[in-house]
Order: sequence, then C-alpha cells, then structure tokens
Amino acid sequence: MKINLLNNYLFQSAFGTRKKFKRMFKKCAYSGLPFEVHNTKTIEHIIPKSRSGSDDIGNLICIRKDKNMERSSKKLSDYLKEHPEVKQNIIDTVNSLEGKEIDGVIWSDEVKKTLLTELGYDIFEKKL
Repeated sequence: MKINLLNNYLFQSAFGTRKKFKRMFKKCAYSGLPFEVHNTKTIEHIIPKSRSGSDDIGNLICIRKDKNMERSSKKLSDYLKEHPEVKQNIIDTVNSLEGKEIDGVIWSDEVKKTLLTELGYDIFEKKL
C-alpha cells in the first residue's frame, strides 16, 4: 500500500488522529496568532479538495476558522499574492513542527513536498 493511501485511510478513519494532528498546532499557520476559543482551529487543505487536493496528512495544516473562510478554494499561490505575510507564517509553523510524527509519518517532510508541488518553488530555500 502506498504511503499516501495509508495516510488517507488513517486520517479519515481515526478520530484520534485528527485530534492529535490539531493538538500539534499552537498558532494559526496563516496568521501566526494563537488559537482562541471564539476562533477555533480548523484543518485546511493546502491544495483544496475542489482542486483535487487529498486528505493526506502532508496536504493538511491547521489555521483559524476565519482564515479558512477567507482563503476559500483559492490556489495557495493566489492567496499568498493577496497576503504575502502568510508565507513567512507557514515557514515558521512548519519549522516549529519539524520532525513531529503523526502515525509514523513526519508531517513537516510531507507538507514541504505538498507546498513545493502547489507553489512550484521551495519556500524553504534560503536566498543569498
């Protein structure tokens, strides 16, 4: 079984996996702000499901509910053009969770691959 199929199966079938995933995030990956009671965290698809995105762990990130509604189904590259500060917040979030595992999969490694695919460039590459 391919790892993506395994991730998809585990994520959809195990409620505990969803809770564990959400608990990893202390701040919104888009705004950089801590989560508040009135603005709960939600799971965002980096590549929206409406654009063939999957439920694989590497395609998921936690953000504030208002940011999820703001982005809607826009391509991430288009959203970053409108909100350039989000790029650094995503980088900071992924770096802060470097090496964290969900069901044996290192989330940061998988999400970096998804971001590269979605954006067409490596946002983690250091510019000299």
